[in-house]
Amino acid sequence: MDRREREFPEVRYSQQRNTITLSVENEEGEELEFELPARFEVCGTCRGKGSHVNPSIDSHGISAEEFAEDPDFEEAYFEGRYDVTCNECGGLRVTPQVDERALTEAQKAQYELWLEGEDDRCAYESERAAERRMGY
Repeated sequence: MDRREREFPEVRYSQQRNTITLSVENEEGEELEFELPARFEVCGTCRGKGSHVNPSIDSHGISAEEFAEDPDFEEAYFEGRYDVTCNECGGLRVTPQVDERALTEAQKAQYELWLEGEDDRCAYESERAAERRMGY
């Protein structure tokens, strides 16, 4: 799955407190929210550029033959004419991330719970994508 087409988990960042609020559903179906310390990292999708190629143009790959058949397309592609604002950072070039070094033991447990939920969500999305490819 192309990272540019991914749905990113909802993360609420508080600039005043420099924290991220994450939510997770527990085994009883209740939604739990917890606030964790944050830090900024270079965006993993655009790698700090603020934009990327529109995934509808190249998410399934472009061959050398396609560029050879249409030199104008190749020129436009490499000049950035098909670029769009980054889907993850919104053009800010950085994204708030949980500052794992600053977590307390209780916060580490909460963060692990959230990470497990994200692993489950990603596995589910991968399974659905595979089913769509098979025609289900």
